[in-house]
Amino acid sequence: MLKEKIADFFLRHLAIPKTPKVIEGRKHIACIGDSITFGAGVNGKKEETWEYYLEHLLDDGTQVINYGISGRTLQDEGDYPYKADKFYAISKEIKADLYLIMLGTNDAKPYNWNKERYARQLKSFLKEYSDLENKPEVIVMIPPECFVNKSLGKVAFDIDKEVIDYEIPDIIKKTAAELSLEVIDLLEYTHSHEEWFADGVHPNNFGNQFIAMQLHKKLKRTGKDEEAGLQSLSAAE
Repeated sequence: MLKEKIADFFLRHLAIPKTPKVIEGRKHIACIGDSITFGAGVNGKKEETWEYYLEHLLDDGTQVINYGISGRTLQDEGDYPYKADKFYAISKEIKADLYLIMLGTNDAKPYNWNKERYARQLKSFLKEYSDLENKPEVIVMIPPECFVNKSLGKVAFDIDKEVIDYEIPDIIKKTAAELSLEVIDLLEYTHSHEEWFADGVHPNNFGNQFIAMQLHKKLKRTGKDEEAGLQSLSAAE
């Protein structure tokens, strides 16, 4: 329990990323999220995040920008709301061409979770991005599966697996349908792939590669398998 609390403290307070530099003259994909987006499962190593792999798979000059912050919630009443951080304002100011939004894993903690409030605030949050002046594309992502940590006998970091598996996906799908937004379901994609996660919650290097592959297929609307290319990239590093 003490080790879990220490790890949670690190995720929330110490792993604060630097503001990414936006490269002018490129197409931009902004990734909004928590520690899964930040790359906590690879200790924040940029070259092993799913954003890094996605940018290299796109291979068209697009800059994929990581605005993930560990421990953050979608709900304003959560213990560490995303809106309270600088990345919330910065991510909107850059007026990206596409926003990939994935928040909910930390909302699934018992002391944060409120089903009706999450649904209401998710709709408002998504509209803030889709209604930006430049009218960007917005895709909402269902968070990946969380696995029981065998040493703890439960999912780490107080995350309620039932909320992750059932309530949040249902809310995201309904909200996206109301707003006519596309959904990428990482829960379905990561189902039964415990080996892709460092601690049952955060994707490891291998998991991030496969998440990037799935995102690339969706963004390019193709079924092409990029596994060989990603493994070559990973091996080269």
